[in-house]
Amino acid sequence: MCRDLHRRRGGSACRRCRGDSCAPGHRSPRPGGRLMSSSGLAGPWGAVAAAVLGVVLGRLLTLLTGGWLASCERELAHEQPGPRATDPSRAIELAAVAVAVALWWWEVHQSGQAPLDGKGGQLSLPAGELACRYGAHLTLFWLLAAATWIDFRYRVIPDWITLPGLLVALVAVWLVPGILLPVAAEIPRSFALSLYSPDVLGWAGPLRFMVAQGGWESPRTVAALAISVGIYAAWWWACTAPGSGPAVPWWRSSRGAVLLAGLVAILAAWTHGGDRFAGLFSGLIGVIVSGGLVWAIRCGATWALGREAMGMGDVTLMAMVGAWLGWQSCVVAFFLAAFIGLGHGMWQIALHRESELPFGPSLCLASAAVVIGWGPLWDRIGPLFADPLLMAAVVAAVVVLTAITLFLWRLVRPLLAGGG
Repeated sequence: MCRDLHRRRGGSACRRCRGDSCAPGHRSPRPGGRLMSSSGLAGPWGAVAAAVLGVVLGRLLTLLTGGWLASCERELAHEQPGPRATDPSRAIELAAVAVAVALWWWEVHQSGQAPLDGKGGQLSLPAGELACRYGAHLTLFWLLAAATWIDFRYRVIPDWITLPGLLVALVAVWLVPGILLPVAAEIPRSFALSLYSPDVLGWAGPLRFMVAQGGWESPRTVAALAISVGIYAAWWWACTAPGSGPAVPWWRSSRGAVLLAGLVAILAAWTHGGDRFAGLFSGLIGVIVSGGLVWAIRCGATWALGREAMGMGDVTLMAMVGAWLGWQSCVVAFFLAAFIGLGHGMWQIALHRESELPFGPSLCLASAAVVIGWGPLWDRIGPLFADPLLMAAVVAAVVVLTAITLFLWRLVRPLLAGGG
């Protein structure tokens, strides 16, 4: 019956049909191999809405970031008068529109992030989640673009980008856990082949499947609450700085308000439990793992080079990305960023003889690349994350090898400079 229905609708026979119905969440490819969303968001009006969002975000990017840069330019002009930099606002706004439409085309129209069902077919993703995830990724791209723009110009990533971005991400994954990256949840059956259902990636696997199975972080357990509070408090202590104004008690300052509001939100999510708390918990794990990885690399590189190798802006940047995407994607992004940074460094040394380069743009570009290529990427590397001990060993090895490599570079660089 199901095969005949697929043929009457113009599609190919479902490769996972068993009996009278399709597996839940499965969609057969239409002729030509392109998957169409069942929502009107995939049509022309969706493209128009994406273009409007691109205009709004592009304008915000130039107003906020450009205004901050302009104030820095005015301050520097008093100290070092020189030619004024050209204003790239129009080009940036056009680029924002192009990125918004291209991202809509890939994520919503093409369902480019849809996971596979185990037999080569793609699972259909709920239309509401597609729209929410697209909005979340577009917001993340806006934050990454702002950080890249400023880091290229002044070698700094301002806290007014990363800290609010992280807080917005935690609220978003709490209210709409479906914005996390999509994966397929395998549901084993003793009497037939396993079913595959669309899910999102939690901190230890498919989130909804994990909650349904009674994962320890999904119920209202004291351990889950304690870990969540500890991670948030650690981030607050390490990544937020006291204000420079008049001394006031911490609970009356804006910094104290961030702490108290976050703790109240965590308690509310823990009380509610379910998918929403699991989403918030996954975001917090992404914060501590992603930020902690870059912080460990920063400490090792600083020891190896004998001076500060990376700023805290890189740490807060990856903590923000981890809150939006989860820790797994950030580990992949960091490895990819190392190769991007190496290529960028060789290019700059060859053309401009620059040896000091910002690492933030490489992290931003790698994070965006992971988002765009998530579907096929996770199908290949997902099994590697099934062994936590193996992943911990790999991460530790990367930190140690990075420190050793930079230490050797510290010894060799004076010889190369003397030979030149």
